[in-house]
Amino acid sequence: MMIRLVSIAAAIALWWLLSLAFTASVLPGPLLTLQTLVENIAAGNVLVHLWMTLARVTAGLALALLIGVPIGVLMGLYRQVERALDLWVMVGLTVPSLCYALVCFIWLGLNEAATIVAIGITAAPSIAINLWEGVKNIDTRLVAMARVFEADRWTVFRRVVLPQVLPYVMASVRFGLGIIWKIAVLVELIGRPNGVGFQLFYWYQLADMPQVLAWTLLFTIVMLIIELAILKPIEHRLFSWRPRVEL
Repeated sequence: MMIRLVSIAAAIALWWLLSLAFTASVLPGPLLTLQTLVENIAAGNVLVHLWMTLARVTAGLALALLIGVPIGVLMGLYRQVERALDLWVMVGLTVPSLCYALVCFIWLGLNEAATIVAIGITAAPSIAINLWEGVKNIDTRLVAMARVFEADRWTVFRRVVLPQVLPYVMASVRFGLGIIWKIAVLVELIGRPNGVGFQLFYWYQLADMPQVLAWTLLFTIVMLIIELAILKPIEHRLFSWRPRVEL
């Protein structure tokens, strides 16, 4: 905890020092940015836009996991599925997120369904690749040992395969969440009338740097809260049994 606090303090100090060399219209300092964020919160419009973005991120992550996890697991377990889908997963990974957003908006209209679908299908290939590699790294000797003891398939999956795959699922959630935040902001920027991305684009058009950094700071704070208050405790609870490797 102390190391994290020191690193945050160092980053803020560096930000403040850099801001001294520029005007507030180019690089506002931490205090001005925080003051702008507090004023936005007091004005009452922050929670509405933040809630819309969080709802889209949550729904998009759920869709990405629903698509990516089964595909990744099947590709890791069955060579035929891997050969059939590996090319298409890589294609899905390389197509720019902007293309997915534009296609979804054209097909489905400028609505929430198109937004969530664009977010979900953009992040799904990354999650699939992570799970694909995770399943391929399963210790097959443990599976063979379970079969020697005549364990059924469900028991082998639940007691042998799942514990080895769960770390990759957790990594996929964290990795996918990071990607989805960026995609959600982009989609809101080009096709929604609310959300953090919409606000960032609005203040960019007005060349208001304190507002741009204030909304970016809000974005960063929320991501840190999700990481430290939700993902870290879940990870600690699920994987506290694993020994730490320190060199």
